[in-house]
Amino acid sequence: MRGITLLLTLMMWLLVNDLYAQLEDGEWYYGFKAGAISSKINDVSTTIIPSFFPQESYDVFTEPRLGFTGSFYVHHRFNRSRLAIQPELSYTQGGGMFRYSDVESLEYTIGFKYSYFNIAPILKLYLAHGLHFNVAPRLSFGLQESNLTYVSNQPELGPDLQIQQSLREVLKGKNNFNVLIGLGYDMPFGLSLGFEYHIGFSDVIETQANGFYFIENKNATAAYQVTLGYAIPFYNN
Repeated sequence: MRGITLLLTLMMWLLVNDLYAQLEDGEWYYGFKAGAISSKINDVSTTIIPSFFPQESYDVFTEPRLGFTGSFYVHHRFNRSRLAIQPELSYTQGGGMFRYSDVESLEYTIGFKYSYFNIAPILKLYLAHGLHFNVAPRLSFGLQESNLTYVSNQPELGPDLQIQQSLREVLKGKNNFNVLIGLGYDMPFGLSLGFEYHIGFSDVIETQANGFYFIENKNATAAYQVTLGYAIPFYNN
């Protein structure tokens, strides 16, 4: 929350100081963005913990995974309009962390360390000067469907690496359909600052046939992203 507050404060400061930083109407730009993304996967406990386990006998925690994101985009703002289009290709490190502990003192952590190649036709609405609102559907193609880690405090119950391999065979990452919404600000010299929230609408974990009593369940994602970008003009009307 502190990071979000700082980002919004910076955007308001830029607006108040009236930098006239928006990219020019009618001009085409290409650009690059890079930054950090915090993502998590919902309802993992429903997938991997059998329903006959008494809920009072264990605790679970879903935690975000912090990763890198980078993208290439093309930007065009229509003449005398508040609207712009920005098709974008990006790479993101997604997934999330799942922690378990129970009354038998067993503790383990499963890390779903997926990564994605994303396509998003972003629509931008300029609110004032360089301040803009973004929205787009986004299709994310999984690049590492078996990148899962398992660490426990009781390896004598089964070697962690052996269990990890078994989990990789039955919990597979899937492609993800999500929607991004965000705020951004175009600064001088082609620089831009952006914040996005990604809402997942599809199941990102496919549960294969297994002996763990895992079940197929809808595990959607949610993510926050902060980036710094740089735009370069390459075509003028």
